[in-house]
This record gives sequence, C-alpha cells and structure tokens, in this order.
Amino acid sequence: MFVYLYMNNWFKNNSESMQWKWIGWLGAGMVIFGYYLNANEYIASWLVWMVGNTMVGIYSLYKKAYSTAAMSFMITMMNIYGYIRWLT
Repeated sequence: MFVYLYMNNWFKNNSESMQWKWIGWLGAGMVIFGYYLNANEYIASWLVWMVGNTMVGIYSLYKKAYSTAAMSFMITMMNIYGYIRWLT
C-alpha cells in the first residue's frame, strides 16, 4: 500500500516534460548500443557514442547535474579522438 501511494504521488508531482525524458533515455540507449557496435568492431560505434554522450550531456545540464554533464562532454571529446584515430 505504501509503495502504491508513494509511486502515485511521484507520478503526479513529476513535472519533467516527456521530451526531456526521451532525450535522456535515448541518449543512454545510444551509449549502450555504441558499446555493442564497438565490441563487434564497427566504426559507426564512435558516431553513435558521440550522439549518445552529447544527448546525455544536454539532459544532465537540464537536470543541473553539472558533473555528469561535464563527464559526458569530455567522453564526447574522447569519442571524436577515437573516431579520428580509427580512420587513420
């Protein structure tokens, strides 16, 4: 009963728009998919990681999770470096 009341209250009070939730979840999903592509040695993994980490970074800025945003943008820079290195 307590769990039901807590979750019901949480859903009512959660004012985050669905657009922002999709950006966060899609970005996280792309990062995970990038790991799969990298494990199978697809060069597209770097591009997927770049987009996914950028989306996570933007979502983190929206949520005011600045350390997570900084980490995501630093990882995006490493993705760009890895992509360039893989091409050469």
